[in-house]
Amino acid sequence: MVSLSNINDLKDILSRLSAEKPAGLGNYDNETKYQIRGTDLARRLKLEIDSNEANARVLITGQIGVGKSSELRNFYRQRIIENSRAGYLIYCDLEKEEHPERCGATGVLLSIFRDCWGATRKKRNHLQNSPSHYQEKLIKLREEILLRLIEWLKGSLIEDDNKVMFKFGGMDFPIFLNDKDKALSLLLGKAAQHEAVSTPSERFGLVPDSLINLLNKLLNWFKDIHNGKSPLLIIDHVDKIRDEHSAKEVLIEIIPHWQSIAASVIMTAPYEYTLGDLRYSVESYWGKPIMIYPLDIPEIDCNNIPVIYNEIVNSCRLNTLITQDSLRILAHYCGGIPRSFVQFLIEASKEAHLAGHKRIEESDAQAIIFNAERAYQDYGPAEMDLLYQIAENKIGLNAAATLLRSPIGLLVLKSKEGEQPLRVHPLAQKVLERYRYAKSQEKMIV
Repeated sequence: MVSLSNINDLKDILSRLSAEKPAGLGNYDNETKYQIRGTDLARRLKLEIDSNEANARVLITGQIGVGKSSELRNFYRQRIIENSRAGYLIYCDLEKEEHPERCGATGVLLSIFRDCWGATRKKRNHLQNSPSHYQEKLIKLREEILLRLIEWLKGSLIEDDNKVMFKFGGMDFPIFLNDKDKALSLLLGKAAQHEAVSTPSERFGLVPDSLINLLNKLLNWFKDIHNGKSPLLIIDHVDKIRDEHSAKEVLIEIIPHWQSIAASVIMTAPYEYTLGDLRYSVESYWGKPIMIYPLDIPEIDCNNIPVIYNEIVNSCRLNTLITQDSLRILAHYCGGIPRSFVQFLIEASKEAHLAGHKRIEESDAQAIIFNAERAYQDYGPAEMDLLYQIAENKIGLNAAATLLRSPIGLLVLKSKEGEQPLRVHPLAQKVLERYRYAKSQEKMIV
């Protein structure tokens, strides 16, 4: 009989869960299986793309851990099935080789270039019986891109022009030209990584128009071999940019570059920078972002648990290893954030194992929630007062950027009856109640 007290059974359960990677088909270790949320995101994206040939510019936003990457990857898988009609899809991942927290416009554009070039390798494997001019055109384009990058990044040709030396972060970085496909992949990847982690003074500056023109030539190559249909770029993890200057640079200051790219673009965006002072600028250039909301939150004293929580539990084979009370506790306190729910399942499974329990008991779930609530003790007076004011007045979202980050103190829920509900995250409720009590005591003294 399967039991969490058995280390092999525990390992099997944990191998089916990941709170850090996007949900997928569940075919790999440490991958949470994707569950349909019942939103119309795919239909909305399809409409935007199909009605704006090569001109769709769509931002996807939402709070941290709400499932933006999982939804985009699911859309990507669906769209792949149609790509003979829909144009080629290129998935660009800002988190693949770099940390995007401070990544500016040049880092994002270089990451796109890197992943577009990487996509040519898979595509060329299917071109063996195609006209040779497709291959010849790509080889010529590769030479152009390499030459321009060497010039822009100030590379030094040495050893009979067979090696180029670059300076990244003050250190020498050699690129060998024996295999030029590999050399270009390495150079684009290293340059993107350098831009993402370096201080502004160490960066190369804004990508020149000539490189954007070369990127467009590459995108048009995909268009030529794909029935004249422009490609679609899905750019993920841009929402993880946390530096305000970098976010403004990416979302607003390089609009001419975004407008000139010869492909449709779907890109994630940091939620807090689609609000406040930047909101109207972002919406004027990109249109209103498509919002991904938290899952429905079951109340702690209600028997009804939304189906999706049970489906996630079933997909990792925990369905017989968790009590309904435990499941309700974890589902309630995750605040509708899928990443938090999966994290709770992982930690509660370990807690049950350490306690010698066969399944996740209510005491295991409570222990996990108690530990999670401690993170909110780090909130300072200014943040608590802001949370208090918003909770009391149900307005003021534009001022709440710090409360929309992790740990999440404020939830923006799907609109109902024309209103945009704001809710204090269940994990932050106790600390808010203590703050509210302290405020009432102050008023009594006065």
